[in-house]
Amino acid sequence: MGSNLWTFADKPLQLGGGGAYGPSKTASEGVRSIHRAVTVLNVLSSVGRTGASLTKIVQLSKLHKATAHRILCALLSEGFVEQDAASRNYRLGAQISVLNAVMGQQFDLRIIGKGVLDRLAEATGDAVYLAVRTHYDGLCLDLREGANRMPELRLRANECWPLGIGAFSIALLAFLPDDEVEAIIEHNSRYLGAQKDITPQYIRDQVRLTRTRGFASSRNLGNQGMAAAAVPVFDPHWRPLASLCITTTLERFSESREQDLINLLWAESRRITGEWCELGGISRAITWRKGLASSI
Repeated sequence: MGSNLWTFADKPLQLGGGGAYGPSKTASEGVRSIHRAVTVLNVLSSVGRTGASLTKIVQLSKLHKATAHRILCALLSEGFVEQDAASRNYRLGAQISVLNAVMGQQFDLRIIGKGVLDRLAEATGDAVYLAVRTHYDGLCLDLREGANRMPELRLRANECWPLGIGAFSIALLAFLPDDEVEAIIEHNSRYLGAQKDITPQYIRDQVRLTRTRGFASSRNLGNQGMAAAAVPVFDPHWRPLASLCITTTLERFSESREQDLINLLWAESRRITGEWCELGGISRAITWRKGLASSI
């Protein structure tokens, strides 16, 4: 989520109706309360599994402490928020998962990505991943293994890696705003101890290179004899919605074939964006940035 997300609480409400004298005070307060509750939920969605203290929620939402506490209590009672018994941090509750399950069949990227992964695995013979961002991590939603079986696939479906490790996660990380990229690198630096080839500076360099080329790639990094190439999947607001990644062997990853794989990945990336927009009833009028891909 962008750094401007937390300006919601400062924006004036644009209310309509209410007759000649405008909306009633009760109606205005009701809309304002909903607006503030959504702001709190957005804050909690940004802090991930560890949750956040009341003080942190107040800081991010720009709400008064008493107001934030009152909203949290109401959301707790309805199951939309839960409080960790040890840390006392607040985080999203189980009721959010219920709503997500209801919407899942309509917006689940795995459904859209199924045909994409099948086509790419058949066309390339290699392993293909579809991944999404989960705060500081990249989550592998699904994968397909092509006819050329890999010696060892380190990442499996439903597994997470810290953003910055692996081509699939660099493709997700590189196209976020600079402040988010730096915050993620700083947070994930604690997990890089066992990754001798991967340092915070290496990740920064890969972010710059990926932005320049329009794709991420790696050779012999962390898994000798293996190589990978990945591209982002954008939403209509130019935010990375997901990433597509092909993993293969070094022998099958010549420079000419790398470009062929990138072209295939970009074609399917555009396809996912288009289908996702159609499912959500969103305009497909997205302008792709120069050097990355043609218009869908």
